[in-house]
Amino acid sequence: MRMIWIICNESIAEDLMDQVLDRDAVEGYTVWRDVLGKDNKGDKTHWGNAVFPGKNWAFMVFGGPDTLEGVTERLKLFRKQPYVKQAGLKAFLQSADEVA
Repeated sequence: MRMIWIICNESIAEDLMDQVLDRDAVEGYTVWRDVLGKDNKGDKTHWGNAVFPGKNWAFMVFGGPDTLEGVTERLKLFRKQPYVKQAGLKAFLQSADEVA
């Protein structure tokens, strides 16, 4: 089994769900809202305050290779949209072993 972590600005989170995650064979995913993040390389720090406004959402998606390949391809297309580039999005793929 594999897992994708996706972290994005709250302004694009619902579009990400509609365009990327609520498709094909994605059976479900976990969402953490109001996630804070520090960006030491750019301008994507979100502390939810007046100096660094906004927050992020984090998504955890599990699935087999075919399912996550579809998610990965849709993420690449989604990320090309100008408003997504401006808002910020990161995704990481890793192996996951179910233990219970």
